[in-house]
This record gives sequence, structure tokens and C-alpha cells, in this order.
Amino acid sequence: MLPAPGSGLLLLGSAPFPGAGELSAALSALLWGSSGIVMARIRPAPTAGALNYGKNVAATLCFIALLWIVSGSPIPRGLDTRMFWIFCASGFLGLALCDTFLMRSLLDIGPQRMTLIFVSVPALTALIAALPPLSERAPWPVWVGIAVCLGGITLAIRRQPAGGIEPVRFKRGVRNAFIAALFQTGAILLARYGLSQADAPLLDSAVVRMTAGTVGVAILGAFGGRLGSWHRQLRRPSTALMLFIASFFGTFLGILANQAGLLWATNAGVATTLNSMMPIYLLPLSVIFLNERFGRREVVATLIAVAGVALMMLGS
Repeated sequence: MLPAPGSGLLLLGSAPFPGAGELSAALSALLWGSSGIVMARIRPAPTAGALNYGKNVAATLCFIALLWIVSGSPIPRGLDTRMFWIFCASGFLGLALCDTFLMRSLLDIGPQRMTLIFVSVPALTALIAALPPLSERAPWPVWVGIAVCLGGITLAIRRQPAGGIEPVRFKRGVRNAFIAALFQTGAILLARYGLSQADAPLLDSAVVRMTAGTVGVAILGAFGGRLGSWHRQLRRPSTALMLFIASFFGTFLGILANQAGLLWATNAGVATTLNSMMPIYLLPLSVIFLNERFGRREVVATLIAVAGVALMMLGS
């Protein structure tokens, strides 16, 4: 659901007005959060696999169409064989495996709680990147931010929320969100490695990642005997329409807004922090559109976790 670095498209020129980068970064988080609300409201609810498969197909078609418009060909041509397979692996981890577990978590605990746990990705990425072979060194504010972020998430999941979610579903949703975060961390590190090794065209790499994720989900569904069921679920007109809207605005435009924010913002750390504000946006959105209820502890935990991300990004 959320893009890895390098999955977007630096196709835009200079910022059209002061603050355009920061506004775009905040907009990307709002787009991603709103798409989660739309997916959670689809009735009858498709399975997690069907949601991820349909979302990937729709977003992939949008990216291929954009590549065709920009380059005159729908086929990525700017990657050598090694980079191609690195971005394929990144797409499979991030868009096939990660997003499948993320959709399972979404259906169990809702978009706000799922997203709050998923903000652990920057912390996990920094922790793993500190190990060989990357051995990246981070300044001390980053480590403080990691501790604060993980502390906020721990506070949020330490106790079962009152009412609305059965204990088994809650534990399963939390587990799947953390598994998704681990897969997304691997996808980010692969994408970062690929982009650091070659001057890879970002639009080409985005198309390769999206296509690999879509094909990966289709293969997993075929081997599990679920692909036919997914197609039947997605053939419902209302389901197909709502999922396309969520994919177009959340995955496609969300990635574009994310990359515009990173390109135009005066400070990349500020842009990344604004990108991570989705759990805060989802607090009122989930109450309004999904009738979810959050206690003071969950609100405080969300603020703490996002503050930790801000410390990480601004201190890096």
C-alpha cells in the first residue's frame, strides 16, 4: 500500500509555489489514509487477497499508461538485467507479500490501528540498515526517534481496545501488520540498494515494481486455488468501482504526491514526516466513516509514534 523509496516518478519541475512540497507530502498521507477508508467500506467485503490483487492490477495499469504517455512505450527500457530483478524482488516483497498481510490487518483491526503499527517501518528500516552489509550509521536523534516511535506503538497495542474487535481478531490483525512492516522494510532496502547502484529511471522502476507485485499476487493466488474466487469477488460492479477509486487516488496519485513532496520540499525530513501523518488523519476519518471509537490511550499513542517518526526524519 505504501510506496518504497524510488517507486515514484520525479517527472515534475520546480515547485509551482512556496510550500508546494510540504503540501504535497501532507496530501499523500491523506490520499493513502482515505484509500484505506474506502477499502474498509467495500461491502460485501472482499478477502484480503482479492483486495490486494485488484488494487495492484488497477495501480499497475495506471503506471503503465503514464509510462506510455511519457516515453511512447508501455515497456520499461531503462533498467539492465540486474536492476530489473532487484526491483522485481522489491515489488514482490512490498506489493505482493507486504500488502497482502496489510489487507488482512485492515480487515481485522481497521485502517487506523493497522497504519499506526505500520509506521514502525522507518524504525525497522533504520535498525536493519545499521547491520552488515549496509552498516549505515545514524545520528543519536534517529535512535531516540526509533525508541519513541516503538514506545508509542507498544502503548497502542499493549491492551485490547474496549468493544468492537474480538481478542482473536485484534491479535491476528496486530501480528499481520507487523509481518507486513517487515516485508515492507525488505522492499525498501532492496529499492534503496537498486537506486544506489545505478541511475535507474524512476518511472521504469515503478512500473517494474508494480508489475512484479501484481504478478506475484496472481501466482500466489493461483497456487492457493484462490485466483478464480478473487476474480468473482472483483467482478461485482460496486466492488470494482470502489477498489479502482481507492487504487487510483491512494496508490497512484498518493505515490505521485509523495514524490512531489520529496522533490519540492525545502527539507526532505519535513516531507517524510508529513508523509507519516496518516495515523493522525485516520483518527477522525475512522470515527466519521467507519464508526470506530478510540480512547485517550490510543490517541496519545498515535501522537507519540508519529512524534518518534518526526524525530527520526528530522534528526537524520
